[in-house]
Amino acid sequence: MRPLACVILAAGQGTRMKSELPKPLHEVCGRPMIDHVLATIEQLGAERTVVVVGAGAERLVAALGEGVVACEQPEQLGTGHAAICARPGLDGFTGDVLITYADIPLVTTDTLRRLTEHHRAEGAAATVLTTELPDPTGYGRIIRDGTGAVAAIVEQRDASAEQRAIREINTGIYLFDSEALLSALDRISPDNDQGEYYLTDAIAILVGDGRPVRALITDDPDEVMGINTRVQLAQAERIARDRIREQVMLAGATLIDPPSTLIDAGVTIGPDTIIGHGCQLLGATAIGAGCEIRSGVVLRSATIGDRVLLRDHTVIDEGTVLDGSEVGPFALVRGGSVVGRDCKMGSSAEINRTRMGDGTKMQHFSYLGDTTTGRDCNIGAGVITCNYDGYDKHPTVIEDNVFIGSDSILIAPVTIGAGAYTGAGSVITGDVPAGALAVARARQKNIEGWAERRRRQIERRERQ
Repeated sequence: MRPLACVILAAGQGTRMKSELPKPLHEVCGRPMIDHVLATIEQLGAERTVVVVGAGAERLVAALGEGVVACEQPEQLGTGHAAICARPGLDGFTGDVLITYADIPLVTTDTLRRLTEHHRAEGAAATVLTTELPDPTGYGRIIRDGTGAVAAIVEQRDASAEQRAIREINTGIYLFDSEALLSALDRISPDNDQGEYYLTDAIAILVGDGRPVRALITDDPDEVMGINTRVQLAQAERIARDRIREQVMLAGATLIDPPSTLIDAGVTIGPDTIIGHGCQLLGATAIGAGCEIRSGVVLRSATIGDRVLLRDHTVIDEGTVLDGSEVGPFALVRGGSVVGRDCKMGSSAEINRTRMGDGTKMQHFSYLGDTTTGRDCNIGAGVITCNYDGYDKHPTVIEDNVFIGSDSILIAPVTIGAGAYTGAGSVITGDVPAGALAVARARQKNIEGWAERRRRQIERRERQ
């Protein structure tokens, strides 16, 4: 099989985005557009990937993965000029060269693979990826000869009335034989009104040389949609999310209300997991099998084990919930916290930088920060750890089989020994030995008749 290299053109200003962020770094489904393109190329098996950078080059280069060669286009003088700037990255390469764009994130590996197979089967010097549009206004038209080969690409402004009626358009994605590409690039010139170099001129040169130039039509125009504005970015987001939801369901998960469910690229969901209405599954989230994710749950780079129940409006932000646990509703797990196996975390509870041991139960309206609990603990309702003294964060350690009574306040740093208890409403300021009961609250004092005397004082004040 012939070697394959890919050149991604990413040097444009992207002025219509009206943003300081380089256009290729704008996100679709939680990932920069260029990441989508790079992932597609990686699946295609390209042995060399070259990205042509220009506007915002420093930020763009920093976002590229290992093994990607960046070549700078100091002036944006057209697509042909960008391809010329990629030549150092192709030095010594012989094979086929795919040229695509950082702002076309929806094109699939299957389509590019079919393009490659067609190109090689035809023995083409170049193959153009095309599509057909109901309204092709503004696009270059594909002119074919009697054999179906590409005879020319005619831009809208230069097209005759007959040519403007052609619905097959140039997507701007090409596959070249490397020798043919370099030969054509040596001969293109900026002899046009804009003074720029165009890749379409390379196609014209090869046709003029009598070299075979072919075209492959993709049936889905959405795949080759370029992103130039925020409106188009939103359109691409919608299309990509529809694709992801379909893939998730085909893989065995249930989406109760697919249109209301946001799933980022790269999220994984195990079979027989049920996702409720209005959930957001974002970033590098991974969900196991047989889970129930109820309405309004937000998972942001979260790891969820098997058979987990997340009740309504729970948020897991860069946290982990292990197999068989139940969390929520309205609970928050953040800061790298881990909920162990077979745990229960109640409504409006929160943990931050905390690890709950297996089998531990944490009841409603509680907060644990910088805490480690052992196995099979019970954290009562309204318990909080005071982990911040105004300057530093301090740890709390709760060992195995501890019972923390409701409304206990644990002043860190503090350790509660295995099997110990704290009385409800206690303020614990020191370590509690294993097996002990810690009670730290004032003795109750009942003042008889106080309420009646208070009532009379208020009445006298009102009469004055």
